[in-house]
Amino acid sequence: MRVPAFVRRAVVNFKYKVLKMRPDPKTYSTIVGAWSIIPCQQEAYLLAMREYTKDGDRALDVGFGLGYGMNTLSIKASEVYGVDVDHLVLDFCNAHLYGKNPKIKELGLYDGYKLDYKDNFFDIVTIVDVLEHVEDYDKFLKELLRVSRRGVFISTPNRRPEYTNKDGTPKNRWHLREWSYEELDKILSRHGKVDWNFLNGPFKGPFTISKKVQDNTLTLTPFLKK
Repeated sequence: MRVPAFVRRAVVNFKYKVLKMRPDPKTYSTIVGAWSIIPCQQEAYLLAMREYTKDGDRALDVGFGLGYGMNTLSIKASEVYGVDVDHLVLDFCNAHLYGKNPKIKELGLYDGYKLDYKDNFFDIVTIVDVLEHVEDYDKFLKELLRVSRRGVFISTPNRRPEYTNKDGTPKNRWHLREWSYEELDKILSRHGKVDWNFLNGPFKGPFTISKKVQDNTLTLTPFLKK
């Protein structure tokens, strides 16, 4: 049976609106923020370094973006590696970061899931503002835990009303999803024991860190223990 023209037009218009609102996250690049630092990300890396990185560790930063998180981790870690899906930020960090900090040992591309490292190769893995971009987050977390000896430090936006559309989707069009504390805790608990932290405050700071979710919690920053 032939589909009426008005139905076909409606479907095309719907797909156009959806695609316009939700672009392919694979096309996103943090290179747009070159030479800038997102305050809540820097605060998350400081927490990861201070509380979960030990002197002499080998660390992996997944989704390293502009690279400043690797510099932070290297305050304690003796070796820092980084992988990203974005060749633009890889080129940027190779040009402006790699070779300046001797503790940054290797930067590379990966497919978003498979890491080309042996089991337990790293002491700690960090993912800061990455999980909300990943389609199959369970598969992703399993791979991160595979290469980590102690666990994975995560920072991801807290799903707040002012950053959420009426249909429940994030207002940040590059995010596939955002979670509340309860939702993310349920997911992470399937993979291991969770040591919870919450980063509280406005987007540009100043911030406080708590062990319980607050009314002004901006990001969920747990450590997923292996």
